[in-house]
Parts: sequence; C-alpha cells; structure tokens
Amino acid sequence: MNELALIVFAPLIAGALAWLVDIKGIREIFGVLGAAVPLGYTVLLYQKTGEGLNFALNLGVFKLTFALNTLNWFFLGIGALVGFAAILALVSTGRDSYEWLFALMSLSGVIGVFLANDLMTFFIFWEIMTFASFMMVLHYNRSASLKYFLLSVFGAYAMLLALGIIYAKLGTFDFGAIQQAMYQDAYASAFGGETLISKNESALIYLLFLIAFGVKAGMFPLHVWAPDAYSETNQSYTAMFSGVLSKAGVYGFILLYVLMGTRLALEFGAFRSATKFGYIIAFLGGLTIIVGGLLAALQEDIRKLFAYSSISQLGYILVGIGVGTALSIQAAMFHVLSHALFKGLFFLIVATIVYRTGKTTFADMGGLAEKMPFTFAMAFVAILSLAGIPPLVGFASKWVLFEAVISQNLPILGGMVFFGSAIGFVYLIRFVYAVWFGQRPTDLDNTKDAPLPMAIAMAILALFNVILGIAPGLVAKELNRIFGKEIIGGDLFILDLGFGKYNALAVTIYLVVGIIIAGIIYFLGAKVKKVPVTDTYQSANPVTMEYNLTIRRNFFLPLKETLAFWLRVSFDRLYRTIGTWVEDLAEVMRTYIYNGNTQSYAWYLAILLLILALWGV
Repeated sequence: MNELALIVFAPLIAGALAWLVDIKGIREIFGVLGAAVPLGYTVLLYQKTGEGLNFALNLGVFKLTFALNTLNWFFLGIGALVGFAAILALVSTGRDSYEWLFALMSLSGVIGVFLANDLMTFFIFWEIMTFASFMMVLHYNRSASLKYFLLSVFGAYAMLLALGIIYAKLGTFDFGAIQQAMYQDAYASAFGGETLISKNESALIYLLFLIAFGVKAGMFPLHVWAPDAYSETNQSYTAMFSGVLSKAGVYGFILLYVLMGTRLALEFGAFRSATKFGYIIAFLGGLTIIVGGLLAALQEDIRKLFAYSSISQLGYILVGIGVGTALSIQAAMFHVLSHALFKGLFFLIVATIVYRTGKTTFADMGGLAEKMPFTFAMAFVAILSLAGIPPLVGFASKWVLFEAVISQNLPILGGMVFFGSAIGFVYLIRFVYAVWFGQRPTDLDNTKDAPLPMAIAMAILALFNVILGIAPGLVAKELNRIFGKEIIGGDLFILDLGFGKYNALAVTIYLVVGIIIAGIIYFLGAKVKKVPVTDTYQSANPVTMEYNLTIRRNFFLPLKETLAFWLRVSFDRLYRTIGTWVEDLAEVMRTYIYNGNTQSYAWYLAILLLILALWGV
C-alpha cells in the first residue's frame, strides 16, 4: 500500500476498529498504533520529500490526490508528533470508544489537509477534521460545540465559494495548475492584458480564504469559538486540537501565498515594506496577540487561560506570515513548530492536573509541586518555552520573529508582538504560583503524579522543546531546505540572520552555571522570607471580603477594572445577537412565507417568473 495512503488513513482505520471492538485495553492498542503509523512513516519518508511521492484515490466523480514535498512534510511532522503524544495521553483520560473514533478521525483529517495536492481533497479532509473535532466537543458540552459548529460552517461555506469561483474560472482544483494560472494572470494584469480572474474576483477569493483559514486559526475576531471548544473537551485531545488542528488554518494562509501571493501583491500593492493583503493578515494577527493575551490573564479557569493563550500565540504566526518576507515566513513556521510543542505540552499538563485533582480553577489549587513533581518539571519546561526564555525552543522562534518584524521597520506590528510577550509573563506567573506553590487545599493532599502514558507523552514534547531550543539550527536547516536557499544562517547551535546572532549553546552553558551558583548559595543558608497565607496585595484598595486579592483569587481584578470599557466590546455577544436576529427572521419567514399554503407558493413562482421576464431572462 502507498506510504501516503497509510499515513492518511491509518488513524481513521484504527479509530473505526477501536470503536467497533470497544474493549478496554484493545481499543487503546488500536488507537496508539493508529497514531504511531503516521509518525513512523513521516520519519522514514524524510529523504523522499524531493522525489515527487504522490498518491491518488479515484472515487469516480473526482479523485483524492496527495503529494509529499518539503513544505507539507514540515507540517506533517508536527501533526504526527503532537498527534501521537495526544493519543498516547488519551490512554489515561479517554472515556469510551466514541472518543477514540473521533480523536483519530480528526488526526486523519488534518494529515489529509497537509498532504492534499488539490483544493477538493483539501476541502474534504478539512471538513472531516472539523466534523470529528466538533463531535469531540459535543461529547462534553453542547453549547460550546454549537458555537464551534456555526463558525466552522461559516468558514467552510466561505472556502467552498472560493473553490467554486476558482474552478469556474480556471477549470481545475490542482495546486500546480492554479499556481501557474494565477502567476500568468498576475503579469497579464500588470501589463494590461486579459486575465482569467478579474481583480474584484481575486479580492473576493482572498477575503473568502481569509475568513475560512482565520476561523480555524482562531484569528481575531473569528476566535470566539476556541476558548470554549478547547476547554470543554478531553484535555488530552485539546493538545492536538490546539497544537495541530489550529495549524491547518496557518497552513492554509501559507498556501494562499503559494497559490496567489504574486497576483495579490501586484494587484493591490504595498503598505510600507509589506504587501497590503499581507499587512491585513499581520495586523489581525497583532490584534489576536493582544486580545488573546489580555483575556488569558483575566481567566480563573486554567483551561480557558491556556485556550486564550493559544489564540494569542497563534497571532505571532499570523504576523510573521503577513509581513511576507522570506525571513518572516520562516520565523512564522518556526513558531508553528514551537507553539505546537509547548502548547501541546501545556494542555497535557492541564489534562494531568484535571485528571488527578478534578479541579480546574485557581481558587481550588495550590502546592501541587510537592505532590506532582514530574508534572511540575514538565510545566517548568513549558513555561520557559512559552515565555520565550532561552534556551527553550520558544525563545528561538520568537527571537527570529522579532528580528524579522523589526528589520522591516513596522513599528505598530513590532509593538503588538512585544506586548504579547509581556502579557505572557503576566499570566504565567499566576499559573506558577497559584497551582504549584503556596498552601495546598486539604482535599489535594493525596494527589498522585501523572499516570505512565501521560508522563511519556509529556516527556516526548518536553524533550523536543529542549533539544530544538539548544540546537535551533536543526529547525533552521529544515526551513532553508523548504525555501531552497539559506535564509537563516549559522550552525547547529547558532542562528545567524546577518544583522543579529543567537548562540543557544553559550546561553545554555551560562544558564547551567547560574543555576549551580544559585544552588550553592541556597544550600549555604540563604535567608528565606516566609510569606503568610493571608498575605495579599490590594493595589491601594482597602482590604474587604469583596476586594481581597490573592494569587489564587481575583489576582488581576485591577486589570479587569482598567479594561472595563473594552471588555464591554464582545464579538461573542455580537455573534449571539446576530444569531438571534437570524432565528427571528427565520421564524417570520416560516410563519408568513413558508406557511404550507400551495396557493401562496404558486403566487411566489408567478412573481419570480414575471421578474425574470422583465429582466429578459
């Protein structure tokens, strides 16, 4: 059987077998094997990315076509690795065969998206991925799943309209043929020649793809589904939901550049050093960073904190893609990898905490570092990586991204990116102290550490966070291979951009030496200040029962009060209001137009025919 077919369909087949057999132990074996096959073949096929490996499945009406290249191998590798870790953790947290079926189906869906070689295959597997993830959320929370479903349908129809326009004008769904036709159209338009797709039509296609990919990537203001969907499902699965499925939207934006970037750039011109169409993506990405970061800081539930944090981090990727230089797109792809690794790890940590304690809010936690030392060690790695502290992989990707934005003299985007890093420290500080340190509630005294499958899954992602942080040249080499030239120079441990260098090995050595010195000082008897349990901060407010700020309760209440005006602006409420209007309109139409009266329908038809006749149809 073709290797690409095995990679795409093995998880789906394994999920179906797990669902049919439904015997605890056996279904888990099927599930883990189903996720291991794509990971194994992804590693084996690394050397074949330049050989034009492809696969086609003829369904009669159309073909599903898949192909492997250096670009989609990068995304495939991320999906296979994080997907395997999430499925392995599901061994501990999975409730039933239903979850195994749809978790593995969504893995097949996103892999199919990454390997698709035409827009129809891309769309079909996009919908498989969306349907399966919707079913996972539905299993836990109907309201959250409905919000996810409605926005996903909105994005899907936008994509379908874009596909329809492209096929009507070009007569093909094939990526290569579309890219060539768009390239020829771009230069025909530039020199006043005839084009297959008009300027207005190409703008409409861009807008439709912006909506479709923006929904899946959680881009502001289409992000409102993500906090509930990420928090209201199996948290082991959320590691794949946030770490992998969101990258389908990112991959879509990169495909947009590949297929019609030249056309959009020539037709719509530039803004400062970026293209206009790219700057829109970048600016929306910057807003996503700010909105996601601020809302993450205000959360009292650790699941929603990291859901909003995930939205914020995806904003960095959109900024890099939008800036549109070779360096910025490489930086975005670098952060795709680091985000998948540290955010996947974070959601596995959250899954472990919820699984062992049954708690989700800061107010119910504290002192877990003593009871869950291994999980705390994994959390320490994830915290350093997300915060962008060397030598973890999160620092390397953010450093390249910062440099890419600064080098293009885009101060507004630069400010947004730096603000995101600052707010990231803010909400991570609370997670550290409120969950792991301080007084532990008595009902958590018997808390156990992570079960073995979850511990292995966390260790896999933590290991990659460390290895690719100390040796970022491994990632840079792969990114250069994708672009066919050296954009990021250096060696295994050094990143050299030409106007700045980062030596990860030197930073690691300095860090280890610093830790040793700090340890010596501590064990020699450094004075430690004991902080009473009732120690609070009040931000100049009097201490009252209603206004008593601690690390676990109301910690960012002053920030919430400061942002009170802006918090009243809610796209979530706006979409709900629009939904209510649509329901009311539908009820009116059902009552007065679709009333079941045959005579009324005959009049409608007569009026329609009269209008068409007057128009000369």
